[in-house]
Amino acid sequence: MNLKKVYLELTDKCNLNCKICYREAWAHRPQHMKESLLENIKQQISKVNNLDEIMLGGIGEPTYSPLFEKALWLLQDYHLTVTTNGTLLNENNIDLLSEYVDVIVISIDGLRDCYENLRGANLDKVITGIKKIDKAKRGRGSKSPHVQVQFVASRDNIDDIFGLIDLCAELNIEKLIISNLLPQDEKNADKILYTRYENKEVKQLFSRVRNYSFSKGVNLFIPNIELKTERRCNFIIEGATFITSTGQVTPCYRFAHDSKEYVFGREKNIRAKSFGDLNCSDIQAIWQSKEYTEFRNSVYNNLYPSCTDCDLVEGCDMVNDADTNCYGVSPSCSDCIWARNIVVCP
Repeated sequence: MNLKKVYLELTDKCNLNCKICYREAWAHRPQHMKESLLENIKQQISKVNNLDEIMLGGIGEPTYSPLFEKALWLLQDYHLTVTTNGTLLNENNIDLLSEYVDVIVISIDGLRDCYENLRGANLDKVITGIKKIDKAKRGRGSKSPHVQVQFVASRDNIDDIFGLIDLCAELNIEKLIISNLLPQDEKNADKILYTRYENKEVKQLFSRVRNYSFSKGVNLFIPNIELKTERRCNFIIEGATFITSTGQVTPCYRFAHDSKEYVFGREKNIRAKSFGDLNCSDIQAIWQSKEYTEFRNSVYNNLYPSCTDCDLVEGCDMVNDADTNCYGVSPSCSDCIWARNIVVCP
């Protein structure tokens, strides 16, 4: 299995403090990636023959990094995607985004009142940035960057979804990605829309959402809202890895940092899992290492249990964290709702 895609976290700092962010459960002090590390990563990935896609994102806000503009320039030869909250878009970085980036995914979790409540930011500022990107594209006669919007659905904001579709149509957004909330604290645990079993109410709602989006000409992605048999890890399938702001090579977003999550109301501690450190190791050697290869093979072939619908889950201590599972695979993906297509990332 070749390394084809890298998620690169320029920083795990952010200019916002959103109520539903994974950073809410962190204990460590966030930091920007060092310039020397970024240059080292660029040198290393340039030797990876099959690597053609870089995702600038992570848990922090990439446009908040002092290295953001340099990273765009360094990585311009790759298919670049940037995930952003959109609040720091300005004339300088919009010009660079328009020149070097293929896809921009902007997080908008509701209309003005709801957005301000969840993010503590001004939605009008984000809308202005999107319009400037569109203007820059037209000025260059280019279809890129393709602008997408991601909406994290919960009981707090789902009433805004139809209005958000209207906004996406007005702004010529090419795709609206709906994901689900993965609670990081107990107060949000009961705000999820998805269920373990049949979910008629939300299924009917999403059917209306799909039809409305179609009528407005907005391409829509809808996640699962109940457990399905299929499990599919996009990180593994797509040959992707995640590099943290400190240079740790981790399998995905979930294992990039110590955190906490609530899976169907059940508290779970997540410890970061690094397969190697790019400050002292080579990315190809890390990717091809025995431990990382065996982990990918286990996940790819679904050789791990399913805790989310296990009859023994209420009496099992192994579900309290993701260190290992009852098959002996470490770290454990057995409770992962990304693999269930309930929570999605670009």
